Amino acid sequence: MKLNKILKTTAVVLIAAVSFTGCIKEVFPKESAITESQLSQSDAGLESLLKSVPSAMAATVAASYDHSDFGYHSIGLYKDHHALTMFPCTRVDRGGNVYYSRLQAPNYGFDMGTNGGYTHYIWYNYYPYIKKANDIIGAVGTDESLMEYRGIAKAFRALFYIDLVGYYDSLEAKAPMLPTYEADLLKVKDYIVPIVTENTTEATAKLNQRAKREEMFEFIFADLKDAEECFLAYEAEDSKLKPTVYGSSVTYPELAAVYGLYARAYLWLGGFNNLNYENVATGEEAYRLAAEYARKAIDTANVSIMSEMEWTNTTTGFNSVVPAWIWATQMSTDTVINNLYAFPAHVCPEASYGYGPLACVGVASKTYDRLSNSDFRKKLIIGPNTTYADFKNYTTMPQDEWEELAYRAPYTNFKFRPAQGERVDYMVANAVSLPIMRIEEMYFIEMEAIAHYDEGTARTLLNTFMANRASNYVILPTEDVVDEIIFQKSVEFWGEGKVLFDMKRLNMGVDTTGQNYPSGMLFKSEGRLPWWNLPIPSGETAVNTACKETAGPDPSRGLVSEDAI
Repeated sequence: MKLNKILKTTAVVLIAAVSFTGCIKEVFPKESAITESQLSQSDAGLESLLKSVPSAMAATVAASYDHSDFGYHSIGLYKDHHALTMFPCTRVDRGGNVYYSRLQAPNYGFDMGTNGGYTHYIWYNYYPYIKKANDIIGAVGTDESLMEYRGIAKAFRALFYIDLVGYYDSLEAKAPMLPTYEADLLKVKDYIVPIVTENTTEATAKLNQRAKREEMFEFIFADLKDAEECFLAYEAEDSKLKPTVYGSSVTYPELAAVYGLYARAYLWLGGFNNLNYENVATGEEAYRLAAEYARKAIDTANVSIMSEMEWTNTTTGFNSVVPAWIWATQMSTDTVINNLYAFPAHVCPEASYGYGPLACVGVASKTYDRLSNSDFRKKLIIGPNTTYADFKNYTTMPQDEWEELAYRAPYTNFKFRPAQGERVDYMVANAVSLPIMRIEEMYFIEMEAIAHYDEGTARTLLNTFMANRASNYVILPTEDVVDEIIFQKSVEFWGEGKVLFDMKRLNMGVDTTGQNYPSGMLFKSEGRLPWWNLPIPSGETAVNTACKETAGPDPSRGLVSEDAI
């Protein structure tokens, strides 16, 4: 079935970004990437409409947020900067310039208010994504012959709303520099974001209040239930859908990914006790369901976790699909815009054409020291005493270039590689694949969820998993199992944007003092940082007036860096 008319995408609000010093020249190819307007032409058909969702996730909003505007995975990088597990490691005293990192605004806790560029950037990525999923759902309706399209679209929509829960579920936080913050936060307790569906009219959208937590999860679980039923109906026969947009169906969610989304959702709900929701599990019941669905995802996917060879390969490491990736985005040379609007340009130290070798994003010194020397993930991080002889099997850099970087930026992480190991030709190097969900996440969800009601089993599960990362790993009896799980998860998914919401829901504090963080990022908090709660941006409340009074307080600079005290 082909559709003759496809709903037009709403205009995207352009956002003015904070301008940092030290810009490098951006180079434009002779032919631009496929645009959103081209994707939504009336003769494109249903399959093109479906392909537009992963396309949007790998594209810019409209070049609206500096060079860091390159889609869903730029948001993932922002999440890790937000969590302070990722930051520029280049040292000013050794000739480095931290402002080559275009992603560091959340490290400082500024630009987070209703008028903030970052706040708008998050909003105006997710809601256009949701719009595309809604267009598919509205187009296929209840047509049983198009069930798989509906399942895919509903899984995408659930992914986006689960992410928005993590950002906008306003949980208790201390903000010593903002006297009214805690009281103002109570006014939006339990509120998430407005729900926009395929049936939302323009008039409704202008008076669309933030959904409460219970309502939001009822909506998410309805989508996931429908997606699960759609995929199960296709198990007995070959799929009628043969996606070719990037040459691989991994860009579309399948049944294992749906179970993975269930697991993410229930893990969030496990942190709430005694809420007595009528149709949504919370507390221990939710944790048990999180573990159950994580195991379903593992069994359904039936793939092995990533090997040391897959992790450390200097040509294909974290830029090419492997079996452990059960859902991913994929770029091609046709979709590369220029040298800077791309993931590798910001996080790959070997990408000589971008910010990567200048910003040198990496890990905290305490993180490096805490890792076992037998952990192969540690081998990709430049330690303070690492030599080129130690590292030469893990980099394509020549010795002189590597030694200059190692001197200037110890603790830089080489986890991500430019495509094909290419260091100069950005058209090739930026055409990477990146995971949305990989099977390792399900093991971490399973072990953490179980830890909340069966600590002994969780310890066994953690030891079993970590045996594949560090040969001599054993969690000590004195170590807190949940804390250790989240720490290892932060290492495993560094750069993938997975632990911000874990740290937020668990009310974990941060202590970046006495480490290699740049000035202005030295925070010590007993619980979650205030800027882990985002307010609704003014661009939305100016149109949707129902959210004006429940936008939430500005958390910016609610905590002062220790070096400023």
